[in-house]
Amino acid sequence: MAPILTNIYMAMLENELKAKCKTDPKLIWPILLKRFIDDGFGITKGDRKDVIYWIQRFNELRKTVQIDKYNWGNALDYVDLFIYKSNSFYMDGKLSISIHQKETNKFMYIPFRSFHQKHTIKNIVWGELKRYVRYNTEEKNFKKLRCRFFLRLRNRGFKKYVLSKLFEQVTYSQRDKLLNTETPPPNVCEPLTIQEAETRIILEGETAYSLSQGDEETSNHLDSNLRTSISLNANNSISNSTIAQGNTRILGHHQGSTSTEGRVSFRQATRLFHIQNMAKC
Repeated sequence: MAPILTNIYMAMLENELKAKCKTDPKLIWPILLKRFIDDGFGITKGDRKDVIYWIQRFNELRKTVQIDKYNWGNALDYVDLFIYKSNSFYMDGKLSISIHQKETNKFMYIPFRSFHQKHTIKNIVWGELKRYVRYNTEEKNFKKLRCRFFLRLRNRGFKKYVLSKLFEQVTYSQRDKLLNTETPPPNVCEPLTIQEAETRIILEGETAYSLSQGDEETSNHLDSNLRTSISLNANNSISNSTIAQGNTRILGHHQGSTSTEGRVSFRQATRLFHIQNMAKC
């Protein structure tokens, strides 16, 4: 409950400060401002003095909520990302990102001889590699992290031949697919009969299990069965008992985490800034 209330309260303070921009010409509102609870990231056309003035005006709103730390420049880290202006920024106006790993990170991955299920161990490795693919704009940064990840897993007892097979399954060429930028699933409610819903639950469950086991051939076969089932069901008339149109869909699409890289273009001389709030009791 605390994070929800914190988000609401911080949003109220942001709106209050934004309203002051109308009467204060020196107060420049950022082109982009994003916040995760008390950690903020912004892009502004102003210089360092403008950012400092913005922070000072924010700190005047409440004595108990203060921005006590900030970074400013052409590159900075925010949460688990390092955001920077690469050479491509000056051509297409898009910011680049890479994975940010703290120096205090001990990388205590689950040991290979753990009693976890085999598919759990596989998915931990695949999941981390896919995160590296998604959150690295440049392939060279992905390759560096990939090598470090390989060595860190070796230190946790993973065998070379096991890691080689797992690492072969994830490549940087899969980035567009992992970002899910080509054909995002439609966010619509579809009427389904109970029989159609049960069929889709079974097929999608079997597909997910096959993927977790690394069985691509079986999962592709199940995917084709699922598509056939959906197309057949779409041709059926909805005269039978159907689920109400307004109800929540029984089966939704899982849209994985996607990078925000490249969503907003800024060709002007912009600067990045990172702020952290501290509540005083």
